[in-house]
Amino acid sequence: MSGRLLFDVTKASKQSHYSGVLRVSHCLKTELKNALGEDLVEVVWSERKQTFKAPYLGRGFSVEADDVLLTAELFNDFERPGIEAFLRSSTCRAYAIFHDAIPLRHPEFTWPHSVQRHPSYMKMLSLFDGVFGVSQHSSIVLEEYWEWLGYEYSPSVKSIQLGADGLFKEPLKPEGSGGDGFDVLMLGIIEKRKGQDFALDACSRLWDDGLEFNLHIVGRANPYFGKDIERRIKRMIKAGRPITLHGHLEDEMLKSLIPAMDLLLFASRSEGCGLPVLESLWSGLPVLSAKLMPVRETSRFGGVAFFNREDSEDLAVQLRRLVENRNLVEDLKNGIQSSMLPTWEMTAKEVLDTIKPRIPIAV
Repeated sequence: MSGRLLFDVTKASKQSHYSGVLRVSHCLKTELKNALGEDLVEVVWSERKQTFKAPYLGRGFSVEADDVLLTAELFNDFERPGIEAFLRSSTCRAYAIFHDAIPLRHPEFTWPHSVQRHPSYMKMLSLFDGVFGVSQHSSIVLEEYWEWLGYEYSPSVKSIQLGADGLFKEPLKPEGSGGDGFDVLMLGIIEKRKGQDFALDACSRLWDDGLEFNLHIVGRANPYFGKDIERRIKRMIKAGRPITLHGHLEDEMLKSLIPAMDLLLFASRSEGCGLPVLESLWSGLPVLSAKLMPVRETSRFGGVAFFNREDSEDLAVQLRRLVENRNLVEDLKNGIQSSMLPTWEMTAKEVLDTIKPRIPIAV
């Protein structure tokens, strides 16, 4: 059988926690499967054979010249022995989703293993036939890295728009606040990169001034960079601060929590896309975000206010402004262009429009 899309699920098939990379992989794979049917084949890297295998197809599977490989995963030749040789010699076309260069640009708050892997990974991306960046910013960063390395040849990098409908199938219409309280949500792994540390500084300043609002923190703690922040949150709760630490929540629980919130606070120091912002807007929840280039791209859909990145004083000013003026929050809600927000079906179509010359589309 020719013209198959081989979708790499090597790590996704083993990963215990639902990371942003895994969410992108899962959502994209689901829509590609809807479009291609049996012509999408899930594959994993075989260290023993040093090629991809398809567990569901058994020993008779082999990579063929008309196949197209697509991966959204992170890897290098140490983690996948032989992968570089495969990419250099394989006759099938290969495409990759590039998320960000954060481990390379910010080693101070990135897992040491990721810091060690990322330069090799970003170099290896030049061996693909094409790369999809999850934002214009990520695409530019990758191309600039290759240019800095002095590569005479590098594949095309196409920016794609990730879907906003990973949590709710249909967009939620903005609703007025259901009570006198004001509830702020922070969603993401607890770690320095996500900015919960200086967000707590800003919130403490406002609570000390008598401003009333509730802070909800959702996410597991990064065992390497997040435990100190998690302990600080628990101390603040014990001291009477209006914080609820939800920990990790499955999607079904998030679906119940998000509609009860008034604002998403996105305090991240660095992002490749900022998928929680897209998903928040889809759910009708406005966003107060750090000024990050990928989020600026998303802000064209409305519903986003900004504060200066890593500036707890400016965050306090902008958050106070919204808590004290609910009409401004309502304006943000009403400004969300739900009909313009991208879906994962649209993302899959963008990918297929690039790689489809020999990929049949299921009817």
